[in-house]
Amino acid sequence: MLELNEVLSNFPASKFRRYQREVIEKVVDAFNSGYKCILLEAPTGFGKSYVNTAFARSMYSFYTTPQLSLIRQMLNDPRLIGIYKDIKGRQNYRCYHDPEATVDEGLCVRNRFFECQKEEVCPYWKRKIECLKWNPVLTSFAYFILEGRTEGSPYSLGCRELLIIDEGHSIDRHILNHVTLAITPSLQGIYRAVAHEFHEDMSKTDVLNLLHEVYNMCKYELRQIQKTLDGGAIIGIQDAKYRRKLEEWVAIAEMFFESEVKEWVWSVKWMTLQGRKYKYLVVQPVYARDYGWEMLWHRAEYYIISSATILNADMFIYETGLDKAVRKSEVLYLKVPSIFPPENRPIIDCTIGKLTVSERDYNIGKAIKKIEEILEKEKGNVAIHCHSYDFAKKIYKFIHPKYKDRLIIHTSEDREEMLEKWKNSRGKVFLAVAFTEGQDWKGEICDAQILLKVPYPDAKEDARVRRRLEKCEWTWYRLEALKETIQAYGRAVRSPEEKKPFYVIDSSFPNLISWAWRWVPQWFKDALPPHWNKDTIRETVKELKQLRRETGVYKGYSDSQLKKQAIKILRGEL
Repeated sequence: MLELNEVLSNFPASKFRRYQREVIEKVVDAFNSGYKCILLEAPTGFGKSYVNTAFARSMYSFYTTPQLSLIRQMLNDPRLIGIYKDIKGRQNYRCYHDPEATVDEGLCVRNRFFECQKEEVCPYWKRKIECLKWNPVLTSFAYFILEGRTEGSPYSLGCRELLIIDEGHSIDRHILNHVTLAITPSLQGIYRAVAHEFHEDMSKTDVLNLLHEVYNMCKYELRQIQKTLDGGAIIGIQDAKYRRKLEEWVAIAEMFFESEVKEWVWSVKWMTLQGRKYKYLVVQPVYARDYGWEMLWHRAEYYIISSATILNADMFIYETGLDKAVRKSEVLYLKVPSIFPPENRPIIDCTIGKLTVSERDYNIGKAIKKIEEILEKEKGNVAIHCHSYDFAKKIYKFIHPKYKDRLIIHTSEDREEMLEKWKNSRGKVFLAVAFTEGQDWKGEICDAQILLKVPYPDAKEDARVRRRLEKCEWTWYRLEALKETIQAYGRAVRSPEEKKPFYVIDSSFPNLISWAWRWVPQWFKDALPPHWNKDTIRETVKELKQLRRETGVYKGYSDSQLKKQAIKILRGEL
């Protein structure tokens, strides 16, 4: 049984923000009443990490998140210093005996007969031993999954009573990333031997046969490297890296073969390395639920998953395979209001038309004109969520020259460098691609945001998305776009005092909001313009009907005509 007073005493701050104590009391009562899992939907400003920490200290716990920036924030938070031991992958630590190499490429890996007192000198193993004895342990989601493969060894972190996943709304996507098989030039000679077999018309049997062929070749290469080591030779750092790549590929392939996944897809793609183009093959399961128990849920008895965008609890449970760990009756879904006034974080209608594939060429010029109008008003730092590099390039190319000096554009190679440049500038405009999560753009870092394009999953580039749309899984598709949009919205306003607008240009957004209304968090609805708020429209229609009964105005109007009038009124057009 959890003691409420103990959990409250483990809360790391001297005072509670609004709703924090109330949530702690509800979670304690839930766990004591037989619930096993808490899905906590709470917006920016609630202080999820502090509430999670109260439970992490009160139970034997893992605390993990896909967002590395959140881990950095927690480790630098004065109130959390000393509470957690964090551990990263071996590639993040330098070999004690060979500082030129990371631990996963160290002398003990490259020389079979090298004796290292790793418990005493190796920075990674010393840290892991500390974590074995410590509560709570903090890790990235990627490390947590990979470390789980060591289960059964004396150094495995094993299982604990409680698993906390912060920013857990996208863990299904992260699970799938860890069971993706790619045959790329990093496999060196193996790639060169099979690349000629990649083609768009490969059958399922062709792909399976190729995977088994590559698997056997990887196993052979590993045996050859082991023979070299057994013979007393020392391999180089690059050979150690290659060996690690082979081991990772084999581990994923074995998981793929053993799980007997029913739904999986493949695609041939292109990549550029040192100025040359290479085609490569990607094989991916469609659903994460096939792997959720094995990779995640079996490692704890209780769970707290927190995020601002869980949105649809039933879908989250199904997609992540959580229903294989707990019954639905053992899951409590808690929703927390925002503590930020909606007038400080308004969503502003600047829509100019849709930017879908069929309409973007017609509307992109109008979208750029609207951006110019917004930049005339917003003189501080602005972030434009472009959704794709193609949109970012179009803005940079076609915007009026007077605004071009303000723009900071990035590529996939220099994204972090350009982000830091923008964050340390004033009056600049960041053309952001895939920066909707894990960013803390408080204060003067960002004064306004613009949503250029609703971030629907890319069916052209992602075979998993195509497969799900072939199966008419439109609810999943639209909720993925809504989650990412709401995540983008939460990047800039980080305290109750900050006032920053969120401009929307793509006309697909109000359509998405209308369709997904029952899943849109109330705190997000509160910031919408009145003519996008279905509750406000409904109330206005009621008032018009009352006016019709009392005065005869709008006599003969149908319900749909009254709705159009209500929207015009709310827009300020009447």
